[in-house]
Amino acid sequence: MSRWKGLLWKEWVLARPGMALLVIATVLSIGVAPFLLQRYVVPDFPVMNIAAIIMGLWMVALSYMPAVSLVISLTTDMKRPDIWLHSPVPTSVLIGAKAFFAVLMTAVSMLLVFGVLALANLFILIFSGSSGLPESVPAGWFVGFLAEIGSVSLFLGMIQMGLVILFWTIYQWMKKANRVIAIVITGAMLIGTLYIWDKITTWGPYQKLAGYGEVPFRYSEKLNRINDWALDITGVVTASGMLLAVIETVFCVLLAIYIFNRKVAR
Repeated sequence: MSRWKGLLWKEWVLARPGMALLVIATVLSIGVAPFLLQRYVVPDFPVMNIAAIIMGLWMVALSYMPAVSLVISLTTDMKRPDIWLHSPVPTSVLIGAKAFFAVLMTAVSMLLVFGVLALANLFILIFSGSSGLPESVPAGWFVGFLAEIGSVSLFLGMIQMGLVILFWTIYQWMKKANRVIAIVITGAMLIGTLYIWDKITTWGPYQKLAGYGEVPFRYSEKLNRINDWALDITGVVTASGMLLAVIETVFCVLLAIYIFNRKVAR
């Protein structure tokens, strides 16, 4: 347990400047910008509609945060090969701690975004006497809506992280020979993988296998019927499709760790 605490603390020290900037950007973009835009640019557009749109953009951006954070952390440690060559900690634990921390910070960032959004609405309620949200709608609906889009964004982030770590590892392996060749080969492999993956996911038997157990987004649907400020989660998410995505992600991570141990950390 102390080993994990040490690894996570190391990640926190590395991430603190970035998290501080993220806090400032969140407060300015959701807590300040919507009021300024409503006052000077779109006076007929409700403040909370603007804030909700910006919040949606944050959710899209944060879906990439796990992968980006993990790559930054790994690349930083690659500048010190002794961490990998002489550390008594297994590579799987080192990478696992980084991945866990990246996901944890993404979840915290999402809660921060939701918190600033709630404070913006509270500010409107205090100074105008009425909420910026649709009237006669249970507060639980909004909480459920935020939980839905947050869960989707976080899940996508974890899936992307698995794919990114695999190709980052391949690039580190190829880079030992030549950096330019490594970029070309890794890029070609990534494009080829995405092309093949697109063909597989549109294949009839795969679609049938991935089509069981549709997961409804009840609160998003309810809010969209009442007011158009809610973000519509398009497409269909199924339990079997999510399970397949998790299996594929685990495969990518295990393959990345194998390649890293055999070809990179030597």
